[in-house]
Amino acid sequence: MEQYQRALEIKLKALGPDHSSTAIGYDSIGNLFRDQGKFEDAMEQYQRALEIRLKALGPDHSSIASTCHCIGNVLSDQGKHEEAMEQYQRALEIKLKALGPDHSSTAITYHSIGNLLHKQGKYEDAMEQYQIA
Repeated sequence: MEQYQRALEIKLKALGPDHSSTAIGYDSIGNLFRDQGKFEDAMEQYQRALEIRLKALGPDHSSIASTCHCIGNVLSDQGKHEEAMEQYQRALEIKLKALGPDHSSTAITYHSIGNLLHKQGKYEDAMEQYQIA
């Protein structure tokens, strides 16, 4: 964790708080918090990353989709299925526009939607998503 925070501090000094590369640091720290089960801390980091990326890159950039996907993962981990699905759908919509249907990142989002549907007992719907992926 210390190394990620140090890297973020360097990016903040070199690039400033609103640079899209700074958002990568927040996402990375968010991922660590998620892995530790510190979901609120993870969400805080992802929200910072999302705000920066929206300002720097606009709402339709694939990096926005990546952060939305991360937020969806945390919400899914917390059992907030409807909110998670909203984030996954937002990520998918952006990825389809920015990257296309055959990109590996798009497939990952379809797979995550399938996992979420499976958690909800919607096995046929989940299978459809897995097949698309």
